[in-house]
Amino acid sequence: MSATTGSTRCLVLWFPDWPVTAWRLATDTPDGPVAIVEANQVFACSAEARAAGVRLGQRRREAQSRCPQLTVIPA
Repeated sequence: MSATTGSTRCLVLWFPDWPVTAWRLATDTPDGPVAIVEANQVFACSAEARAAGVRLGQRRREAQSRCPQLTVIPA
C-alpha cells in the first residue's frame, strides 16, 4: 500500500474518572469518595465512591445515603 491511500489511524483514550482527577489536581484534595453532580445526578465519581455503591446517573441523595462520607462537587 502506498502512503497516499487515505488510511487514517486513530487512538482513543477513555478516562472515566477524569472530572474527579482534574478536580483533585486543581484543589490539591486528598483521596476519598467524591462525586461530581450535575442536575441532581451523579455525573462522575471516584473509585472509592463506586466501591461504596455510588453509580453514574444516580440521584444525589441516593448516592449520599449509600456513602455518607461522600464529598459532593457541583459540575
